[in-house]
Amino acid sequence: MITMAAFAILGAALGTFVRPRWLGVLLPVLIAVTVEGGVWWAVGVMDHQPNREVLIMRLHAIFGDDLISRVGPIAAAAIGGVVASVLGFFTDPKTVDVYSAENIKRRVGKDGRYARAEGMVQERAIHAKAESRIDQILGL
Repeated sequence: MITMAAFAILGAALGTFVRPRWLGVLLPVLIAVTVEGGVWWAVGVMDHQPNREVLIMRLHAIFGDDLISRVGPIAAAAIGGVVASVLGFFTDPKTVDVYSAENIKRRVGKDGRYARAEGMVQERAIHAKAESRIDQILGL
């Protein structure tokens, strides 16, 4: 029970914060399989040593003693990762295009002047008059 809750929390945490999302589901499952397999291997090694019965009983109490009890924490890690990834996908903020000096590419027109970037300046009649006056003064 303790390992099931621990792996469910681990799956939810990694599913929320790890990108890409599929890796946020795969990583907690791999960690759960590694821990469960490591404990199974350690119990198998300790089974052949004397005076390890108490430790083996405690490990069986925490991690389970058969295959069915080992599948539960792995499934909890997978379910926690999937649910957190799906909910994280729906709550991610949408990307917004930000105009800054580095990412604006301005075009140079035939007259040598820079063209305005689209959406930067609202076209108004007073701007057109001022631009024509400047063109008259400069002789363009």
